[in-house]
Amino acid sequence: MTVARTILALALTAFGPTALSAQSTDILLNCSACHAVAPERPTTQVFPDLNGQPIRYLERQLEAFREGDRRHRQMELTALALGQGDGAMARLYADAPRPVLEPKGMNDDTPPALVTQGDWSRGLAPCASCHSLDPDTDRARTAPRLHGQPEAYLADQLRAYADGRRTSDPMGRMRAYSARLDTAEISDLAAYYASWRPETEEAKND
Repeated sequence: MTVARTILALALTAFGPTALSAQSTDILLNCSACHAVAPERPTTQVFPDLNGQPIRYLERQLEAFREGDRRHRQMELTALALGQGDGAMARLYADAPRPVLEPKGMNDDTPPALVTQGDWSRGLAPCASCHSLDPDTDRARTAPRLHGQPEAYLADQLRAYADGRRTSDPMGRMRAYSARLDTAEISDLAAYYASWRPETEEAKND
């Protein structure tokens, strides 16, 4: 942890006195404050659910925050603070049970055509070809689970890929994909994936 604290101190110094006074190592390394670890995971959330996500994906995202391929001030500092401990943190979430999810809160449970069929006229493969709900059938184990993620988060990430704010995708695949989506398609995809929620009494009563 000493190495991590040293890295963090250098990073905070680079960000200036305001960052130094506003952040501390203890806060930055308390990942569960925003990304709850199962079974404490809330049924409603603002931040992405990391439980059961592929470990290679999680490690790559921490690296992306350190290198500037993804931009989020809190996560950039956290990734720097973790340093060589990023693998252990990624493993913690990757080994946590995936949530049991069902589609809820939508009048029509039919997935958007882009999810199951894609649009080959625009070079858009089906989302499901990489982003699966079943880890045993995932075709790309570096691709995250989108089901059950917050709607606003999903829409923002698609927009970030489209306008180049996020460049952590292998070979620019998501950037090319997202740039071909219109505003309504981004909203529809985000709403569909966010509609998958844990099977709990609270979710049943939505």
